[in-house]
Amino acid sequence: MSLRTELSALRTAFSFFTRVPVKAPDFRPAEAVTYLPLVGVFLGGINLLLWRFLSPRFGPDITAFLILLTQYFLANYFHFDGMLDTLDALFAGGPREKRLRILKTPEIGALGLLFGVLFLLGEWLALKEALAASLSVVVLVKPLFGRLGLLAGMVLGTPAKKEGLGVLFFSTGAKRRALPVFLLLFFLLFWFFPGESLGVLVFLWALCLYFRRIFGGLTGDLLGALNEMAEFLFLWAVILY
Repeated sequence: MSLRTELSALRTAFSFFTRVPVKAPDFRPAEAVTYLPLVGVFLGGINLLLWRFLSPRFGPDITAFLILLTQYFLANYFHFDGMLDTLDALFAGGPREKRLRILKTPEIGALGLLFGVLFLLGEWLALKEALAASLSVVVLVKPLFGRLGLLAGMVLGTPAKKEGLGVLFFSTGAKRRALPVFLLLFFLLFWFFPGESLGVLVFLWALCLYFRRIFGGLTGDLLGALNEMAEFLFLWAVILY
């Protein structure tokens, strides 16, 4: 791959997955998966800077709230929106086609909203407890576990639909790039968080199998759900492990 291609892929990763004002005129989603860990490092670095600034001035509850708010804003609420759609489709019941239609609709149902609020509350509580226990490193590592979830879905999953933006991340080229990055990121996280990393990996594998059974594969929304749930599980594993 040429340097120009890699720069376009890097720009695509940040313009598509964050609010960073980077233009990507040459949209390269398959190649962009290589740089998902860098997106995680960027978000984690911002989280760490926020913690260093906020922790001397506020308690862990306000600090955790502002860190979560900032990370969701920088990620453009992208993956959280996918998780809400996923919750709606899961709770709706019915045949596979109906669930896939729900994933495409922009409206959020009552159950999706309810469990989305509970999810945010649980994430805030776990992060608050981690900060109160002086485990501030979690704010740096948390987004990396989210990107691990995205990469796991790309490696383990198959597309549930033949159309849509999410299909681009399941192409042969995307999988070929995602696999070594996924393995490298997993072993890096395993070096520092062995129990948590194994737990998250098993959870992601089981969730991919479950999504395949319910939806026939994965979509962009389901990838977003994997991202959010991986971060959530990591936080709770840290404070419970």
